Amino acid sequence: MAQSTAVLPPGGAVVELDCPGGDLDDLRAMVTFDRRSPVDCGQRQIFVKLDDDHREVLLFGEAVTIDVPPGRHTLRVHNTLFWKKIPFAIEPGEHLEFQVINRARWWTYGMAGLLGAAPIFLIVRKYSLL
Repeated sequence: MAQSTAVLPPGGAVVELDCPGGDLDDLRAMVTFDRRSPVDCGQRQIFVKLDDDHREVLLFGEAVTIDVPPGRHTLRVHNTLFWKKIPFAIEPGEHLEFQVINRARWWTYGMAGLLGAAPIFLIVRKYSLL
């Protein structure tokens, strides 16, 4: 039996697994949700849901990496005002990153000061890391 090392996200543990007939890393796919963009206004949470299974709430400066099975998936992202639904496919061994950003416009802070509230726009960018 071939022995493989599966490495979890930063801060996680290393687990030794027996994988008959191949390497586990060839079958694994990873998705990262990143909210560390310098253009993010740092306000409000961003809610991320992947395939009705995995849910995350990202504050400014946070990033989360999860293992997913290869194939088709649906990502739903919202900041309570704007909602996005993003279908995507991921191949075995691929690592995708979704950068999620709450973006303020030049008039957002003036409107918030005048009315007490203003829209913060949601941006989602997809990158392939492998």
